Amino acid sequence: MKFLSWNIQQGGGTRIARIVEAIKAHDPDVIALSEYRTPPGVILCSNLKAAGWPYLESSFPVGKDNGLCVFSRTPLIRTRQCPAPPENLHRWLDIDLPAHGFGFAALHIICSGTSSNVGVPGESKRRFWKALLGAAETRLHEPFLFLGDFNTGAHGLDEAGKTFACTEHFTELSALGYIDMWRDHNGGPTEWTWYSKLKGGVRGNGFRIDHAFATPSLRPRITSCRYSHVEREEKISDHSIMIVEVE
Repeated sequence: MKFLSWNIQQGGGTRIARIVEAIKAHDPDVIALSEYRTPPGVILCSNLKAAGWPYLESSFPVGKDNGLCVFSRTPLIRTRQCPAPPENLHRWLDIDLPAHGFGFAALHIICSGTSSNVGVPGESKRRFWKALLGAAETRLHEPFLFLGDFNTGAHGLDEAGKTFACTEHFTELSALGYIDMWRDHNGGPTEWTWYSKLKGGVRGNGFRIDHAFATPSLRPRITSCRYSHVEREEKISDHSIMIVEVE
């Protein structure tokens, strides 16, 4: 089966038709979208349902909040209480796939700033990572996958410099025993999945912030993990698509 994980950039807006066509071209079995927004999501959900993904679960973001939505060709089950901090419940979506025998968490971790009710710079992100690492430790011995926009990576590896916040938490995920699927399946130079913007819209530095981490028991079933950059290059979104294939 094929996963497609993609940050669609602020709900998709006028790009929704192009987003749907891009997804259809990859023909995934499961679609995990971040920066999903409820108002434009009505059209997106309708189009994807009609195109062959009738099952969906959402984190129900409010207004312009960036949430998550998962679509599937087979039934989805939500059996876990979301462990994310209250201010970011809409950025975590736990899903079980009974037809495929494993579960996953779609994530959209904030960059590094504050949330509306957590005033200490970076504290909201650290709270999210603490919850993620706690859940990761609990789920280590089951077939499980964490994937999505982490807004985090390793200094000097997933970015040229040292700008990431919570990189120590990112490293701890691997120390627990989780495997970075893109690095596990790809050698050579890092592929950037998002670029910063300079004044005037000029492209800045590249970052790899879209990740998939598998437990040891799921790892043998994952046959590939790759990025599709054409959608970002064609400005359908500001993120590349991540594709994970599972036997």
